[in-house]
Amino acid sequence: MSLGARFIAALIGVGAFCGSPAVAQVLKMDYQNNRMSGSLRSGAVEVNAQQQRLINESGSNVLQPVAVVRVNGTEVGRLVGAEKWGGSPAAVVQIAEMDPENPYPEVLLSSFTGGAHCCNQIQVLTSDRSGQTWREVTLGPFDGGDSPAEDPLQNGRFLIVDVDNRFLYRFACYACSTAPTRIWQLQGDAFADVSHRPEFKPLHRRNLERMAEWFKQKNPEYPNGFLAGYVANKALVGELYDGWDRMTQRYDSSDDGLKECKGDIDDNGRCLGREIVYSSFPEALRAFLIDTGYIKPTGEQ
Repeated sequence: MSLGARFIAALIGVGAFCGSPAVAQVLKMDYQNNRMSGSLRSGAVEVNAQQQRLINESGSNVLQPVAVVRVNGTEVGRLVGAEKWGGSPAAVVQIAEMDPENPYPEVLLSSFTGGAHCCNQIQVLTSDRSGQTWREVTLGPFDGGDSPAEDPLQNGRFLIVDVDNRFLYRFACYACSTAPTRIWQLQGDAFADVSHRPEFKPLHRRNLERMAEWFKQKNPEYPNGFLAGYVANKALVGELYDGWDRMTQRYDSSDDGLKECKGDIDDNGRCLGREIVYSSFPEALRAFLIDTGYIKPTGEQ
């Protein structure tokens, strides 16, 4: 997703029958043409979105996306996105079926906070099963810019699809890090990580196909940053042991990521809890993949 000067409002038309694929209708708002607002509708749900300008508490002149949500003409809530100062604002407003257990589609606001590699802030307004009470559910922040929910299974249920940000910087620099795909499903008033479900294996296998090019290099720089994400991706498709064996043949002796703080870190970067120093990259990777849920404490998938 480009971080260029644009504000996108995406209207998702939900399939009329349960399980039918959703048909996406997209309305783009280009700030180069000074189009700063827009309205969306799906059935009884209507959204009016705009970028509002304000002076925030720190005295900065900022733009902030706001999405006002109405059902049958009555306001049920509003989403207020990230403040953006400098450059062009970037946000996505979307109506999408994210939780079929309630009677209305959800409204998503994804906004870019600005800054290097950061951040996409996601907010979703969803109703309870009665359709009477609406509440906001948040997720992130994530590396990168604004992005809508996706329907990777083409079954009409939209999900948040991103990379697992826990891998970025963990064993190498940002640009040297590779991360597996991470997928969240809205369930009531919370998001659940569903990345490990078998129906997503084709998606993870496509990622592995792209990763295969890396192994054609003779002496790649910072291999550990790539190999961490590669092994995790292999675990997601049930091939942990094959991935582990390939990792042990290609990792280097870098000490990046071999220290871990089990606790808070102060403003000077000092560990306030227990600090662990691993003897090798495979030892540190095993502990990291256990902590992040890619392998079990016994070392199994």
